[in-house]
Amino acid sequence: MTQHDVVIIGAGPGGSAAAHYLAQQGLDILLLDKASFPRDKTCGDGLTPRALGMLDDMGLLNELLRLGWRINEMAIIAPKGHSVSAPLPRQKSWPDYALIIPRLILDERIRQRALASGAAFESPVRVTEIVPEPQGLLVKGEQRDREVNVRARMAIIATGASSKLLLRTGILKQMPPVALVARAYYEGLTGLTDRVDLRFDGVPLPGYGWVFPLSNSSANIGAGYLPGARLPWRRFGVRRAPFDSFVAHPPLRALLAGGQRVGPIKGYPLRTDFASAPTFGERVLLVGEAAGLVNPLTGEGIDYALESGKLAAEHVLRMFAAGDFARAQFVAYDQLLRQRYQRLFLFCNRVQVLFGSAFGLNRAVSAAARYPHLKLLLINIGLGNQEAPTGVSLKTMVKVMLGV
Repeated sequence: MTQHDVVIIGAGPGGSAAAHYLAQQGLDILLLDKASFPRDKTCGDGLTPRALGMLDDMGLLNELLRLGWRINEMAIIAPKGHSVSAPLPRQKSWPDYALIIPRLILDERIRQRALASGAAFESPVRVTEIVPEPQGLLVKGEQRDREVNVRARMAIIATGASSKLLLRTGILKQMPPVALVARAYYEGLTGLTDRVDLRFDGVPLPGYGWVFPLSNSSANIGAGYLPGARLPWRRFGVRRAPFDSFVAHPPLRALLAGGQRVGPIKGYPLRTDFASAPTFGERVLLVGEAAGLVNPLTGEGIDYALESGKLAAEHVLRMFAAGDFARAQFVAYDQLLRQRYQRLFLFCNRVQVLFGSAFGLNRAVSAAARYPHLKLLLINIGLGNQEAPTGVSLKTMVKVMLGV
């Protein structure tokens, strides 16, 4: 049985980022994942400027720029079809552009960065149980029908939307609400540029669609329901419904004419419940989507995964330096995340009321075309920027839209 400082469960962006930052400082890190890498991950493949800032901090940005498609502009299309667009704004030290890159490439590059920093990796390992012990944890799992047992001082869970382990450990008491999303890749398209489209036309509300170019002739195209939607169906297969509606919409039919879908349509859930979600357990910290850190309006979560992975690593390093693994330290991690993200997520949850209404969306996009500060607000909301809640109040935005 091996002994480590920290076991990280899940080698996606959040888990691998945490592994990189911890191993870089000399801790003994074991990174586990149920999949063999490289592996694909169903996603919109978009990297916001804040995500690129994190990847730059990890020393990966220049390499990824050579592998992805640079985005300089965002458009938001209202249910009636009118739109507002703007160049991506610069925020703090983040770039003023975004990047679209398949997760098959992205996740492997981040995992390799963690290994280069000194982390160990084992897969395919399905973790089945985490047992607290007096001086740490016993992590139990299975690897190709072989039992795996690993001891560590503590663990980080970065398992994305999958809630099975969190439910088994008791960190989650019940299944959290999810958004339902589907995407597919298309090639042979014309008219693609350096702009991404966030569309609310051609999809059942509350929902959204997107067109994320991967080149000047290929794109990741998808659609989904916002979390909390009152769906008329109960089965998870309803994730295809908004996608089918979206690609049948005339503007999308025109875009897809002459092109072809490459590969299947893949659906996936998104956990967006950070505002009320647990972020820690006994000797365990959660990062990324395991803590509900996915934007409730856009479904973007890679930036939050990377950021929370670094925040968790920095907090763990302080715990090891002090030799303090008391519960108060785990509560302090929760407070750290709340200070950084709570206001943004509460704001997005309130804005969901607007984004779920065709009337509200139509008025918001029309008003944004007239008022530059509202245009900036909508673009920042679409990018998930932390500054969105401070750009202009929701009350002011509603007043402007209604003309009062």
